[in-house]
Amino acid sequence: MRTGIWNKSNPVIVSEMKIKMRGWRTALSITAYLGVLLLIGFLYYLAFVQNSMYYNNSINARQQAGMEIYTILAVLQFSLILLITPAQTAGTISSEREKQTLDLLLSTKMSSFGIILGKLFSAMSFILLLIVTSIPLFSLVFLFGGVTPGDMIKLFLFYIVTAFAVGSIGMFYSTLFKRTVTATVVTYLTIFFLGLVSVILGTYMVAIQMTGPSQPVNPSVPFVLYINPAVGIADIMARGSGGLLSMFGYGGATQSGVDFWILNSLVMIAIAVILLLVSVYKINPIRPVGGKRKEKGNR
Repeated sequence: MRTGIWNKSNPVIVSEMKIKMRGWRTALSITAYLGVLLLIGFLYYLAFVQNSMYYNNSINARQQAGMEIYTILAVLQFSLILLITPAQTAGTISSEREKQTLDLLLSTKMSSFGIILGKLFSAMSFILLLIVTSIPLFSLVFLFGGVTPGDMIKLFLFYIVTAFAVGSIGMFYSTLFKRTVTATVVTYLTIFFLGLVSVILGTYMVAIQMTGPSQPVNPSVPFVLYINPAVGIADIMARGSGGLLSMFGYGGATQSGVDFWILNSLVMIAIAVILLLVSVYKINPIRPVGGKRKEKGNR
């Protein structure tokens, strides 16, 4: 019987989690990660206290300070997720090739689908752990006001989707290249290239709409922006002022009436699923997706 990702115990997840969690590096990494977030937030808080006379310590001033601290922490954590996730996922399969253990893994009863998802979720478990442990730090923003629990839920859901999408890119390149260094570098370059090109093309297309002879009342968001998680996080941060399109002088909703960050998440999930399916095929082309491996003599 095949062992899949949804069984009670996926051997890949169990093994990888034991390796990751039994050492001191994980605890040290989490401490350093939270320390960076706490330091940045504390420095901004000190600046707020020193300028309290300027803010006049009013409720609106405290809410504004809370929003600014929240935005700084949100963008910083988003950047760290983009930085850490490729390093966690780009070597999942290529490292098995380098250690010459991939063939042994493929010879087990596990399906290709179970191996890929097991590797992905075991690598993402560290990212999810970082996200979860940062929740108490973000909750301190509630002391200032200006941020609701709903805003926090949207933000952390988007973090998870972003980590899943970026992790799938790293997984794809890990199956495509034999060396971990190559897979990691190409993953970072792909993320940087997609982010930069999508913003340039998207801004150009929006500028054409705005400078046209007849400006649309409800403009369409260029599809190229839907692949960029940075634009999605910008939309979440701009929710209080009308959303992404408000930055261009329009209303806050897309033509479909759905918030941009939601559509952005759906597009990224779809791309991630496609990359994972390709990764399943690449890891062992002679085995059908999710099926039993072929044996000699079978017709």
